[in-house]
Amino acid sequence: MSLNDWPGRAAAVSTRQWPTLEATAERAANVDVLEGLILLGSFASGTPDELSDVDLIAVAAAGGFAEAWDARHRLSEGSLVSWDHFLKPEYQGHNWLTHELVKVDCTVVDPDSGSKELAEPFVVLVGPESVSERFPHISPETVRERARKIDEEQRRQVFNLDEMDPGELIDWKISELKSAVRRAMTRP
Repeated sequence: MSLNDWPGRAAAVSTRQWPTLEATAERAANVDVLEGLILLGSFASGTPDELSDVDLIAVAAAGGFAEAWDARHRLSEGSLVSWDHFLKPEYQGHNWLTHELVKVDCTVVDPDSGSKELAEPFVVLVGPESVSERFPHISPETVRERARKIDEEQRRQVFNLDEMDPGELIDWKISELKSAVRRAMTRP
């Protein structure tokens, strides 16, 4: 199995997350009910850093979403811990943390439902390039605006650690850790 090439690949190969990305792509290629694997975010744009998450979309074959969701643990095989986010009937989140503390955010999607949109930058890592055509496309500006609104909402929320499920707690703590490390890195 070989990964499809993209302009930012050299930057990705040089990161500590590369072995995780490569192994996940290999596992996805061996799941018959997946038509493809799409890479998003900083790895797709060629701007990852040592703290970047690996953001992926596992694309279910037509009519195969339930089977693809059932096979999700094959993607995170060997991870330290994995957890799910139940988002919508047409797409679900399956995240994991590797033993090397690489966080992978993977959404298993039925793109034919039209409920999950795709914006640049993205790279079809596994499968035909045409797999991206099964998604409605939106602008990066729309994605940034949505992210800004979600961030504003989360800042106003009061979080009760006792009410968070383990996955939510891991997501939140990793986000806090990354913010603290990035702040420390910018200090003189």
